[in-house]
Amino acid sequence: MAMRKKANRSLILLAVLFIIAACCLYVFPEQWWTRMLLYTTEAGLVGALADLFAVTVLFRHPFGWKWIPHTAIIPKNRDKLIEGVANMVEQQLLSKDLLQEKVKQISLVQIAIAWIDRRPSGMLAEQGWTLVSGLLAKLDMKGLAVVLDDKARQSLGKMNLSPYAGKGLKWVMDQGKFQSWVSQIVELAAERAADEDMKIVIRELLGKEKEKFVNQGSIFSKWLKKMAVEIAESTNALNLDDATNVLFNDLQLLIQDLRNPQHELRVLLEQMVYQLADSLQSREDVSAAVNEWRDEVIDKVSLLPSIEALLGNFRQLLIQEPELKLAVREKHSVHQADIKELINQFIASYWEWFKASEETKGWLEQYAQKFVHKMIDTEHAIIGVIVRKTLDSFTEQKLVHFIESKVETDLQRIRLNGAYIGAALGAAFYLLLYGIYEPLLKML
Repeated sequence: MAMRKKANRSLILLAVLFIIAACCLYVFPEQWWTRMLLYTTEAGLVGALADLFAVTVLFRHPFGWKWIPHTAIIPKNRDKLIEGVANMVEQQLLSKDLLQEKVKQISLVQIAIAWIDRRPSGMLAEQGWTLVSGLLAKLDMKGLAVVLDDKARQSLGKMNLSPYAGKGLKWVMDQGKFQSWVSQIVELAAERAADEDMKIVIRELLGKEKEKFVNQGSIFSKWLKKMAVEIAESTNALNLDDATNVLFNDLQLLIQDLRNPQHELRVLLEQMVYQLADSLQSREDVSAAVNEWRDEVIDKVSLLPSIEALLGNFRQLLIQEPELKLAVREKHSVHQADIKELINQFIASYWEWFKASEETKGWLEQYAQKFVHKMIDTEHAIIGVIVRKTLDSFTEQKLVHFIESKVETDLQRIRLNGAYIGAALGAAFYLLLYGIYEPLLKML
């Protein structure tokens, strides 16, 4: 706007000077300076008017006169102009090669890390929590449970459990707690065996064995066995009550002996478990048996109800914030805040690890560069589409104002240059004609 005022003032100044020069020439017709002033102001005024006309006709009709040819050039060539600008931006200013080269010069991962670190503290964890809870709220839990059940069955069906089971069993044995677990089992057995009800159980087992013995074989054999048992019972040679007491006492003595960790049965059991661990890792027949058992379990046991219940409870916990009680200890409970804090801590710790891992950042940077380059290759034409749509949405007046506002300063400088150069040429022509050419003619 300031440059437009300067150009207008120069035009007015030249017009005033032209009038003054004409008056001076009329008053002082014999003075050389009056003619030179008139030449100078006339040429400058013509140059200023010509450039004003040229600048004006680019954007509009002078004085609204549409009959003047070759005016309002930009509005008349709107489509060509828009297409030219779109092609220039797409093919030159923002070409594929230029964009790809600029992308190579920057680190996309470092820019992303810097941007995230500038955010308020905890923003990343909060966004992660929002993403997790939002996804859970929209997920089809039944469909997800079916997919997870199918994937779990497929994965378990392809997995050879025997080596893992052997390594796991060996690791458990190497912890040195096997005998303590056996001691707990022995104490539990001792508690159960010391009860008087144990005698009843033993008495029932002996009675069943007696009936089984008597009822086996042919009719004659059964009769002989029955007669022999009755004779033994009548002579007290077979007394189930005494046998029950003897077995009960022997059981108590055995359990008492088993309390010793060095008992031969406990040592033998530990050796057999170690052998089982080795067999699980090395023997093909054992591995085949374990895999057969695995297939039977997969066919008979469905994980779907458990998965549905687990996902449902987890989503309810995250979204509705109930109190989830633990089965191990009733005094403890899990709240949404606990899960949120756990997830936030995990995200924060993973973020710090990611920033310190140059290998991971390098891999992600390579992937990001390939992705951006592919996007530039496939979607580069959208730049021209955006430019065309943007310019097409402009009205004629808005488009003219948009272009004029971008080059207004330069256009007004053209007007100033026209005035200055015109005035300088006018003075130069005057000096050439009356300072050089006319004296030469008089000399001839």
